[in-house]
Amino acid sequence: SMFLGENITMSGEANYHGTKGTLYLTDKRLAFVYEKRGITSRNKYTPVNLLLDAISEVTVVGKGPFKKISICTRKDRLPLGLPRYEFKVQNPESWTLKIEEACLRTMTENVVALIKCAVCGTQTESSQTECPVCGAELT
Repeated sequence: SMFLGENITMSGEANYHGTKGTLYLTDKRLAFVYEKRGITSRNKYTPVNLLLDAISEVTVVGKGPFKKISICTRKDRLPLGLPRYEFKVQNPESWTLKIEEACLRTMTENVVALIKCAVCGTQTESSQTECPVCGAELT
């Protein structure tokens, strides 16, 4: 499988710049996959593979049958690639909602708990056993 160890939350037919394929939302990423069929072979391509923490905003753009989901990305998370991606999908509103939910879930998982040193007041990660500044034991 392409998304080893990931749970697929949603998938569906999508159109990306005129290319028909499948859009997948997992608990880690949003990916667009399409198949190219040769005479003897079938190859899968993934021109869009965005980690959820690279997504900054999801909106529905356009009207009626021309509605698309528009995905903006964080510049600092992507060394290369476009700042914005648009996909034509069947129900853009529910895609938008699901992507936002998935992104929020990733954000809360990545938050590190901080504790304050009782001696010097330095804030440090709760996984530490002693204060990096004064060496006091953290409880």
